[in-house]
Amino acid sequence: MNRILEYIRKLRMKGILEFNLDNRDEEMAMKKAMKSSDMASFIWELQHNFWRTWKHDETDFNLFTYREALCDLLEKHDINIDELID
Repeated sequence: MNRILEYIRKLRMKGILEFNLDNRDEEMAMKKAMKSSDMASFIWELQHNFWRTWKHDETDFNLFTYREALCDLLEKHDINIDELID
């Protein structure tokens, strides 16, 4: 396994993404690529921690509180859905 990692380090591979920002579809693809890490963090937190919001909370769990908490989580990760969807 160490030999494989050593080989990969020697390669020092790079990936370059190019987008034609005059093309609306490619501009949207660029925005999505730039936010992919934020979205992955959001999904991880949603899956692993989101339920804890109500685990020891005495307030009623309803659609409004769920949606509000979801919007807060999106904001925390600086994700604006309207900017990423046509």
